[in-house]
Parts: sequence; C-alpha cells; structure tokens
Amino acid sequence: MKLKKPTKVCKLCFKEIDDNLLFNLTHPSVDVCPWCYKEIKPHFFKFKVLGYNAISIYRYDEKIQALLYQFKGCFDFELLNIFFERFSRELSLRYRDYVLVPVPSYKEDDDIREFNHVEEMFKILNLPMRKMIVKTKRIKQATSSAKRRKAIKDCLEHTGNSDLSKYKILLVDDVHTTGSTLKACIHLIEKLHPKKIEVLVMAKTDDI
Repeated sequence: MKLKKPTKVCKLCFKEIDDNLLFNLTHPSVDVCPWCYKEIKPHFFKFKVLGYNAISIYRYDEKIQALLYQFKGCFDFELLNIFFERFSRELSLRYRDYVLVPVPSYKEDDDIREFNHVEEMFKILNLPMRKMIVKTKRIKQATSSAKRRKAIKDCLEHTGNSDLSKYKILLVDDVHTTGSTLKACIHLIEKLHPKKIEVLVMAKTDDI
C-alpha cells in the first residue's frame, strides 16, 4: 500500500501548497507558498561599519520584523531557512573562504528558546563557524537608550586569544540598528589581527 505524501501547508498564510508547483522543487527547505515568499522582498544594501564592507539582505520593515519575531520570539524554528534559502548558493560562493563569527546573544535567552537564532539562521551558508564572542549580560537593544546601547561593549568578550591572521572573518547578525553591537564585536576581533573583516546582516533599519 502506497502511503500518501503529507500535505504541505504554508507557515505564513496556512494555505495548502500545491505539490506540482515548480517552486517546491527550487525551494525544498522552505514551507512557505510562492505568494507569501514574494512578499519577503530583498534589497541588498551595501554600507560600512567602522570602514569595513557590510551588506544587509533586507530592509527592516514590518514584514521582516514580524517574521523575525515569529522565528526568534515565538520559537518557530520551521521558519529557519526563510531568510537566506533563496540566496544561500550565491552567498556561499561570495564568502567561500571566510569564517563565520556570529554576534552572540545572552546564553540564558538561547537556553529558553533552545537555539541561537543567529547561528541557526546562517548555517544554511555551509561555511565554517567560530563562536568566539560571548555576551556576559542581557541588554535589550530595542528598549535601550543610546547611552546604554554604547555600553554593549562592556557586555561582550572573546573566548580565547587565537591568532586570526590566516583567516577572513565574516561577522554576521540578524538586525543592524545603531551598529553598536557590531562595532563592539569588530573591536574585539581586530585585536586578534584577522586577514580581513566583512559584515553580513539579515536586515537593516532605514534611518541609520
């Protein structure tokens, strides 16, 4: 007896996804229908962080903010690949000789959701990853004053003192707002003398 293939349902609109769509073949790891997927529009914005080249894939608009909250805040792990899946091959080629360094979140927050959202989000690039920076205190960036955001540098430290002179580092994060966290991480990485540093973020606010 042949078992019936389970019905695939869009994680966003909750409508059934037609198995015969070409979209299912080209996006096998994303449980989202092609119509919802089209609403997640990339913009690939280039900018600088402390003089280093940086790219954001999306504009941090209401749609991306809601999706990130669903993934990160509501622990909806099935949305894992929605942000980078369609660009994973191109990004893997662009940064093929880089080592990923994820911006850390507070360990207790990771323990609550049972995963680190930044690490998991960027794993789809299939690049080596070094978790060399830790966050020692919880600071909620979204509700912090500008002065408190700058204090983020006092809550970050690197683990060990490995020489990075042979490595190109790709610093990755979910959202760029003021850039305080990225700058603090760059200052720590610079002390280890990397061959090169670049930054890749999932989304960036328009006003910064």
